[in-house]
Amino acid sequence: MTHKTGLSTIAYQQIKTLILENKLKPGQFVNEAQLQELLGLGRTPVREAILQLAENELITIHPRKGIEISRIMPKSIHDIFQVRILIEPEILHTYFKELDKKHLMEFRASFQKASSSDTLSLQDCIRLADTDNQFHLAIVSSMGNQYTTRLMNTFVDKLTIIRSTVSAHSVGRLCISSNEHIEIIDSILTGEIDTACMKLKKHLEISYEEAVKTLMYTY
Repeated sequence: MTHKTGLSTIAYQQIKTLILENKLKPGQFVNEAQLQELLGLGRTPVREAILQLAENELITIHPRKGIEISRIMPKSIHDIFQVRILIEPEILHTYFKELDKKHLMEFRASFQKASSSDTLSLQDCIRLADTDNQFHLAIVSSMGNQYTTRLMNTFVDKLTIIRSTVSAHSVGRLCISSNEHIEIIDSILTGEIDTACMKLKKHLEISYEEAVKTLMYTY
């Protein structure tokens, strides 16, 4: 990795973190100069980061207007969850034996901690969102198919933004969601795979409904 490429990667990660932490809010406009000043980086790495963020649909570039932090629209949520509801239960049903039991127990412990917390900070919510992403990614990756794994990875950042938006409005939903994950994991560990798949499908359906509901009030 060259120094130039390294700075571009740093700029990309820093801007993405600001978006995921809701410090750059959906619908907010910024310009290249503001980002350079904010990050303390030069024009080239920031510009390259902007192009990568636009490619990943985290920002939208408007000529002569600036850079808009992308809004997560109901159609995007529908499309993401439509695919997930179709493929995740099927992958789990076929490849559940490929899941590492130690990793499942680690996921369970993280969800258990979240479900028993009275309050969750924004950082707690972001960490929980990452655990959520990694759990579902583990299910999809159990198939060993690079294309389904890559597809799921394209969803991860948007899912994190969705969850951080939901968390700002409903910590209670995060606790319920954590319990849903625990039930799915317990069913996998006891070999009740039909039950696990049914609970996974229901969990995804509820998550979709809650995400759409929250965004309707947010935007």
